[in-house]
Amino acid sequence: MWKVWPINLKKTRISLVGLVGLLLVFLTTTGFVQPNIEDHAHILNKETKTLITEKNNRYFQTKEQPQISVITVKRLNKLTPEALNRTKRSVFIVVGQKGKKRNVQIFSTKDLHGTFTADARTNIIRAEVDKLHSQDNATFNEGLRFVFRACATKVDQQYQYALDKYDLSSSEQDKISHPHRVALPIALALAFLIVGIVYVLRRFGRNNYNSRN
Repeated sequence: MWKVWPINLKKTRISLVGLVGLLLVFLTTTGFVQPNIEDHAHILNKETKTLITEKNNRYFQTKEQPQISVITVKRLNKLTPEALNRTKRSVFIVVGQKGKKRNVQIFSTKDLHGTFTADARTNIIRAEVDKLHSQDNATFNEGLRFVFRACATKVDQQYQYALDKYDLSSSEQDKISHPHRVALPIALALAFLIVGIVYVLRRFGRNNYNSRN
């Protein structure tokens, strides 16, 4: 009986090691080791949270393991995340909310500065600015998902990952690469409107002048 005890103890140790390993794998694949969602302002809906979780779970399976976190806070300024200077290969999308106002900003760690330049970050947000200014939470979340997917597309291109269903389509990428194309129809419409108003005013002025004479 005494000879069996060390063998059982050894098996118990192996079982414990196996359970700990399985637990670590579970925590890693489900994203609990490094949470990517901090919704302090209670803005994010289920669809947005699912997108964030599923895309980051894919990143956990890569060698580089980049991460894209979404954080919401109850203020409009001082949005720089605390973990920005302590991490690598990370992007942070921070949403500040105070009253009916919201402020969306994108931050990246130093190793991704070349990809997420000031112009790149501005163009991403500008592409969906109307939805990001919407008071309707579902519409806002739609715009926020575009911002997340745009950041994911740039991360995938940076590390040469194959693009997947979470990335932007070619037409959606054009909205970021050529932001002026989006504004061009609006500018043309305004130009035609101004020309029309000037024409009407001039004609009205001439008619008044002729009636007086």
